[in-house]
Amino acid sequence: MKILMGLKEWLGRRALRREVRSERKPVVKNLADAQKVGIVYLCRDEADHNYVRNYVKRIKEEHGISKVMALGYVDDKDIPTYLSARLNFDQFCQKDLDWFRKPSGNTVENFITEEYEVLIDLTLEDVLPIQHVVARSNARFKVGRFSNGNRRYLDMLIDMAGSQSLPQLISQVDRYLLMVNRREPEPSLN
Repeated sequence: MKILMGLKEWLGRRALRREVRSERKPVVKNLADAQKVGIVYLCRDEADHNYVRNYVKRIKEEHGISKVMALGYVDDKDIPTYLSARLNFDQFCQKDLDWFRKPSGNTVENFITEEYEVLIDLTLEDVLPIQHVVARSNARFKVGRFSNGNRRYLDMLIDMAGSQSLPQLISQVDRYLLMVNRREPEPSLN
């Protein structure tokens, strides 16, 4: 069984490399200036979901971002009950993957076709279904954790310096997204 899963993963990564668009031109956007933000994450348990939910709430309140959409991947056959339908949150699971572990379905396709100004990848390891979503997304600026596997798909890579904590990744992404392409405050006339 492990050999079959390894083969699927290898074939899926190979298909993903062929699918990546190289002509894409990223548009760097400060998080405070964005109006549409997409977030993808691996939902291993309820704690991960709560961290992301709190982050979505915080960036909406602090930065006045009008549209934030989060798409979580559950690496299981079914979506757990704690991920019941909520505004601004969608999920997909193994049922939504094809043989090459490429996600499909209305939820994923709607997320991919939406033109977010910033797409944030909050995964702590390389997860093939999420990499498919990130690579195929129409987002203008894609940000996430540094890894050799993410170099092809992300525009800004954040080095976690060995840390494997979702709260720390959220903190680092937030910090650097508020630094890039920052508008200078208008000078006072007084």
